[in-house]
Amino acid sequence: MNVQVVKPAGAGHETLWVLLAAACTVLVAAILIGARAQPAADASLAANQIDARTQLNAVEQGVHADLLVAAEEIAALMEGEQALPRIEQLREMELPPFAVGAGAGTRGGHEWRAIAQGQNRAYAGRSAAPDVAASMLLRLPAADPEGAHDAHGHGGEPQVWVQRQGQDAHPWPEPLDDAALTRQGWRQVVVRYDAGVTRKDVAH
Repeated sequence: MNVQVVKPAGAGHETLWVLLAAACTVLVAAILIGARAQPAADASLAANQIDARTQLNAVEQGVHADLLVAAEEIAALMEGEQALPRIEQLREMELPPFAVGAGAGTRGGHEWRAIAQGQNRAYAGRSAAPDVAASMLLRLPAADPEGAHDAHGHGGEPQVWVQRQGQDAHPWPEPLDDAALTRQGWRQVVVRYDAGVTRKDVAH
């Protein structure tokens, strides 16, 4: 009897080609991703600026957001009354962060004051607990005497500044221009979005 042994078909060559094809695909993909990658955005800040996302704590970020929302309400009030709303008025509206409530103490217990110096207007809040939240300042767009243009030159947008010294260590801010605030230790809060967030840098 003639016996013929038939070996099973091997898959070694096919596996090798599949692995080589996969490696080539990964290599080409890596080259394409590297070629299309954009350089990291310039995230440098001026000496008198801090980044809202990385240099404010959670409480400060909350107060910062409240101030920007409040700025819109204040602007609407000013259009109707042609005057800077009083702190008492903002409290009666329960407008954060000016509202007095149980939560105010846990957010730094700020003592707020409206400040008007010529065309410059702001609300300054001195923190009673700087370890919880810094002192904050909302500077409103300042219209020049001849029109509605912004005298600060920051595009008519409200700005938030912070001061990390305790309320006993710094007086109420004056004047309210950039140079004066910087000399007094205030820092402008800016919101920056780098390439990782895929949004264009924005500064308030």
